[in-house]
Amino acid sequence: MQRQIVADLAQRSLAEAQMQLNAEIDVRDEMVSVKERSLEERAKSVESTTDWANSVAQINQFLTGQDVRIKRQNERIKETENLVEARREILRHAVSEVKILERLEEKEKQSFMKELNKAEQAEADELTVLRFSRNENLK
Repeated sequence: MQRQIVADLAQRSLAEAQMQLNAEIDVRDEMVSVKERSLEERAKSVESTTDWANSVAQINQFLTGQDVRIKRQNERIKETENLVEARREILRHAVSEVKILERLEEKEKQSFMKELNKAEQAEADELTVLRFSRNENLK
């Protein structure tokens, strides 16, 4: 029972880490999307206006900063992936222990049932012998 609780907690912990990883990936994907929109905006600005140098410079600065933020986010994703893998390993270990204990309990149960059947058979044999000897004594 205790091992099953540990396995359930490990499962919950893994699910939380996986959700965190998905959130981090969504943040990165949004950053990449903003970068792509900025690139498109820069291209439109260059094509449509003659006074584009200042706005393009600002966009380029933003893009440089965005690249840094995306790089940091990728590092956070990698750390979160490592956390997910560590929690997955903890879950594997916990489930393995639960299965081992279940098999051990099953073997113990089978052993107990064999001993119980053996004892019941011995008792039934003894009753048969007593009945037979009583019948012999009555004759």
